[in-house]
Amino acid sequence: MTNKNSLLSFFEAENKRDWPTYRKFLSADVVWVLHAGQTKTIEGIDAYLRAIMEAYAGNDNTFVCEALYQSDDGNRIVAILKNNMGERSCDIFEFSDGLIVKEHEFTLA
Repeated sequence: MTNKNSLLSFFEAENKRDWPTYRKFLSADVVWVLHAGQTKTIEGIDAYLRAIMEAYAGNDNTFVCEALYQSDDGNRIVAILKNNMGERSCDIFEFSDGLIVKEHEFTLA
């Protein structure tokens, strides 16, 4: 599976709240850097999963991928995402050995 296909499956798992599948796409030492007013860094797969599950607690928000751009080697992918409330983000994913090792998320709302 290409990194692009993995990322699309990762997004699908997130929208379905299929956390066991979602986890399979993440490196154990994944780093998620959120740029939304203040910058927040989340390190490690367990902290990442806690944060994403907390973000979705009590709501059924979903999102679509409006655009996807990847580097020549496929190890860096930029996604423009739009949720069902019309809010957008620009997410930059870095892959190593087929797993997400780093994500920078920039909210655009």
